[in-house]
Amino acid sequence: MNRNELALTDITDSIRKLSAASSTNKQVSALLNQSFEGKVFSSENAGRIRSVVETLTFYRNIFFDYRMHYIILGVDGTVYSVTDGIDNSTYFGKQFSESVCRQDWYHDFMESQEVSRWVIPCTYNDKGVFKGEGDNPRDEDFILFIRRIRDYNSQKFLGISFVSFPTENLSQILIPYEGAAMALFNEEQRLVYANEDADLFNYVTMDSSGWRLVNMVPLDKTTEAVDKLYSAVTTMMILLAIGASVVCLAMYVYINAPLNRLILKISSINIGGTVLSDVEGVEGCARPVIGIVEAEHEINRMVDYIEKLSAQAIKQKEIEQNLRYEMLRAQLNPHFLFNTLNVIKWSAMISGAGNIADMITSLGILLENTMNRGEEEGPLREEIRVAKAWVEIKNWALKNRIQIHADVPEVLEDFQVIRFFLQPLVENAVFHGMEDVENGEIWIKAEQYNGRVCVTIQDNGIGIESEVLDEILKELDVRQKRRNVTGIGLTSIHELMKLKYGPDYGLYIESKKNIGTKVYVIFPDWGGMDVENNDCG
Repeated sequence: MNRNELALTDITDSIRKLSAASSTNKQVSALLNQSFEGKVFSSENAGRIRSVVETLTFYRNIFFDYRMHYIILGVDGTVYSVTDGIDNSTYFGKQFSESVCRQDWYHDFMESQEVSRWVIPCTYNDKGVFKGEGDNPRDEDFILFIRRIRDYNSQKFLGISFVSFPTENLSQILIPYEGAAMALFNEEQRLVYANEDADLFNYVTMDSSGWRLVNMVPLDKTTEAVDKLYSAVTTMMILLAIGASVVCLAMYVYINAPLNRLILKISSINIGGTVLSDVEGVEGCARPVIGIVEAEHEINRMVDYIEKLSAQAIKQKEIEQNLRYEMLRAQLNPHFLFNTLNVIKWSAMISGAGNIADMITSLGILLENTMNRGEEEGPLREEIRVAKAWVEIKNWALKNRIQIHADVPEVLEDFQVIRFFLQPLVENAVFHGMEDVENGEIWIKAEQYNGRVCVTIQDNGIGIESEVLDEILKELDVRQKRRNVTGIGLTSIHELMKLKYGPDYGLYIESKKNIGTKVYVIFPDWGGMDVENNDCG
């Protein structure tokens, strides 16, 4: 329909342009104006009429390749005719002008204020006589367009132009669908053109003229497409049903059977000497599983039992960790007490009874913290106090060769740490690093960085051989209890911190021979305060 609509629109636009050419051409307007000078039978008037006809013929050849009529009727009765070249143009034009003046629609147009009008269908014969006037054995239907002609400048009325287009030419322009019919109606719903009758039609109304272009499709042509679609859909549905049956069979063979084997395998799993199918509430699969729903039910029961066992295992592991933690703490405390009493014994033997009071004071500090086993953590300042008390007791035996210094920011004095972690590290620094040092010094420093708190214990002792340091670091990594290298305190504290805080926390050691040793103890900073500029490893 779009192609035919465009073709018909192009024809009607060309007719309008051809009709308007007589009004817009200044030469034609000037020649039509001369008809009022009374030179009707002069040679000048014949030349004037010929010039107008030649101009009209030129315009017709520009706009159309089809047979058509182009006639101008001047206000003085002069006829300017351009026909299809078959009939005598002068005779045809005279007959046409005389016959058109007797038509009611012509008088109606002349009395109106309209500039132009379509007259369709319009019927006249090859002599220019309209239908209904005398004998017209060769009547033919035309699409007729009439327009008033006015002077281009003065708008003076000069005549009427008639452009007629045979409707039979539409058969060369309008091409219907295969097996269909086509018809053209004007705005008054009068038939203008049709190629044949049909049962069913659709149409489009042309905006420019109001005409309705109708494409009539036979009913059997329409149902033919529906019948083909119905056959195709029926065939497709049969094929889909067959395919669905094959898929269901394949699912049963290739999915349900392996699923049965999987459930039987799961039900025979032995967990801690117990087979799942023998557990109360988890029935075995003595019968095959029929479908996915039954399989899901069986698997859910087995998964519930496995989750129950997993929860019990996790709880048991947690209990074991707590027991191990308590065992490590219990292992540390007697060790401290034993060493402290040993020091007091040798100090009393060497120094005399006068020094025992001061040593007992320091021992009281140690015992107070050692026996307080109800709390896992305490403030950092208390751990420093215990370490200083231990050094004070130890100095009785070492003749005050050891000095201990603490550099802890006020904000970290109440920071919670594992109880008794610091004293064993200070003890290791004295026993393993300052045996032959005349003026031993130990520095304790605490810093915050990146969500952690680092407590550094540094000494100026003899340091650790690189081979020995490698062994110590290896023991800390694999948790080997080789006490001849690290002693009970170092390894126990490292494991205790990893159990309590996680694998990213614990002890890190640096040492250089004849320079000293640094031990970094890394805690999580639960307060979340970040401080830059630190030297922790």
